[in-house]
Amino acid sequence: MCPADSVDPGRLEEREVIRIELADGTRHTGSVTIIARKHYLICRGAGYPLHGHVEGPLEDLAIVDLTTLQTRAEVYEESRRRMLGERIPGAEPVTRDDFEHRLRSIARARAGCGDDWSRELQITRQFDELADRIGLAKAKRQWILNEERFRLRSNRDPEMRDIWVADVASPSCLARPRPQDFDPDLRTRRRRSPIPPGARSDPFGLHNVLKAMRQLGLKARIDRLGDPPHLRGHILVKMPIKGRAQFVAMAERDDPADPIRSDGDWSGTATKARPVSAVAGLPSQHPITQP
Repeated sequence: MCPADSVDPGRLEEREVIRIELADGTRHTGSVTIIARKHYLICRGAGYPLHGHVEGPLEDLAIVDLTTLQTRAEVYEESRRRMLGERIPGAEPVTRDDFEHRLRSIARARAGCGDDWSRELQITRQFDELADRIGLAKAKRQWILNEERFRLRSNRDPEMRDIWVADVASPSCLARPRPQDFDPDLRTRRRRSPIPPGARSDPFGLHNVLKAMRQLGLKARIDRLGDPPHLRGHILVKMPIKGRAQFVAMAERDDPADPIRSDGDWSGTATKARPVSAVAGLPSQHPITQP
């Protein structure tokens, strides 16, 4: 009997679970895989070797009966349920506040897992799946997870040094989420937050210092930011000379008399606590070098 007279293996999808019966009465159950446009059946379990058994190509077999046990979509949905585990109780989020509350609830459950790393991994997947729906940045996800872990031992609002190794961090690693970051509307989430008027008008403000350095021809960029970001930060400056000369200008509003200091590595020579003007050769009368 020609296989095409009874079944059509060409309609099968990758990872679909089927059961086939051959002309000699043999039956096989397994998952479909496609190689070079040919369909094969990967059989595992009782009655098969540990490394599995392959039947195919199915187009060349005398198949008298073919039954679909699980479609591709059902296989993926079952795999997803196993990866997520039991759902953390709570209503499905709709509004901005709903998304924030739901994410924090899941993060709080993750923080309470203790040594159960398997359950922690499942809850992390639930957290990431919800965060993906609103496109929440990785650094802001990390802030929520770290903050909820901190709240297990303290009731006060954490500062960055409480949930990180320092009071500044790379913006790509850790950043406090804004309220609008939880909004379901994409245009609202993408709306930029204005710099506070006081920081914008302050000549020693981080963004004004960065702008002044670039106007002097220096290759400067934000390297670390504190919380809030306009009060504390590090600016990495690469010197316009041959080699790997660079330094870090640190801005901290806690010390208004000398807010910008350098602390870096200049071809292996430490330049700690030297004023920016001494390291970069900036004019002493420039606003960023004057207290």
